Amino acid sequence: QKDEREAMRLYKLAADQGHAKAQCELGWGYQYGTGVRKDEREAVRLYKLAADQGAGAQCNLGVCYDNGTGVQKDEREAVRLYKLAADQGLGNALYNLGWCYDRGTGVQKDEREAVRLYKLAADQGNAQAQAYVGCCYERGIRVQKDDREAVRLYKLAAKQGHAQAQYNLGVRYQNGGGSAEG
Repeated sequence: QKDEREAMRLYKLAADQGHAKAQCELGWGYQYGTGVRKDEREAVRLYKLAADQGAGAQCNLGVCYDNGTGVQKDEREAVRLYKLAADQGLGNALYNLGWCYDRGTGVQKDEREAVRLYKLAADQGNAQAQAYVGCCYERGIRVQKDDREAVRLYKLAAKQGHAQAQYNLGVRYQNGGGSAEG
């Protein structure tokens, strides 16, 4: 049975001994108030402890800097942390870094680099990236239009519960374009 308070208690015991994954999970709990009282500054402290040891904490800490959660907003620092985690192949970091390049947030805008990163994130199983890249292929935005690839990516994201991908795939089926053959 699920017991988030007990999970956080055990994570704290391990985190106090320097266990990086436990520090990251406990940080997540504090960031969102899951199993512990919400404390964004404590989340950041824990992510910083774990960031030298893992991509997950680097990405989570990047999100904190990106949004000003528990720290002063610093988009350049967010990009630096996303890059560290992305270099280790973390799908969420690849997506977040792509988002930064797409918008010019903390880095010079570069739509080509954004799409490259979104594709890598999609290959890592990131549902948000799969849905986004699927849309790019469906509409021919920043890539050559490819209905087959759009449907393939929508299906991958839809299987993970991504609502927009499910909707887009539903529209395609309704209009006769839901098969992989497009």
